[in-house]
Amino acid sequence: MRPREMKQLAGFFKKDNVVLFPTDTVVGLGCRFDSSAGIARIRRIKGINERNPLAVLISDEQQLEELQVRRSRLSNILMRNFWPGSLTIVMTSEEHFPCSGESNTLGIRMPDVELLRKIIDTIGMPIAATSANFHGRPAATALSDVDPVIKKQVDHVIDFDLVPNGLPSTVVTIEGGILRIGREGTITKEEIYKATGIEFEHP
Repeated sequence: MRPREMKQLAGFFKKDNVVLFPTDTVVGLGCRFDSSAGIARIRRIKGINERNPLAVLISDEQQLEELQVRRSRLSNILMRNFWPGSLTIVMTSEEHFPCSGESNTLGIRMPDVELLRKIIDTIGMPIAATSANFHGRPAATALSDVDPVIKKQVDHVIDFDLVPNGLPSTVVTIEGGILRIGREGTITKEEIYKATGIEFEHP
């Protein structure tokens, strides 16, 4: 993709814009991770309340510094084995952001889509994202499956040659050296155990 086209796609995320785009898992709704207005819009569109955190998509591990998260040996092992990929790691940040969960937690993922990572890199900051569906409804696995009511409420749609795998990312939380699997998705608990060799628990 030409630099001008990449700059245009990154420009879709300016200010408080909400953007619809495919990922390696499902179709997502996203905005800049620090946009209070954009994140509030996404929550209204999806039908979730302010206590529901949004995932944070990054282009490289350097952006973890901007998120001010506390890394550990175990989180580093998970990143090395499953990023880029379908693993969301819930980490604690020193700061509270509009997309944060309780206790300043952030669910962070590096998508396995080079173009999407380049867009995030061009934006110059992570993006907050969630699946493009109404709360309680199945996630859309193609842009054509997204409810028209949702499409009418976004500022831009990014459509590139990508077919999401249709499975959500696996979500893990690390506490006291214990892995807790909040949601098992594309990556199985067996794969996680094999990579880490550390006991995990279900919530």
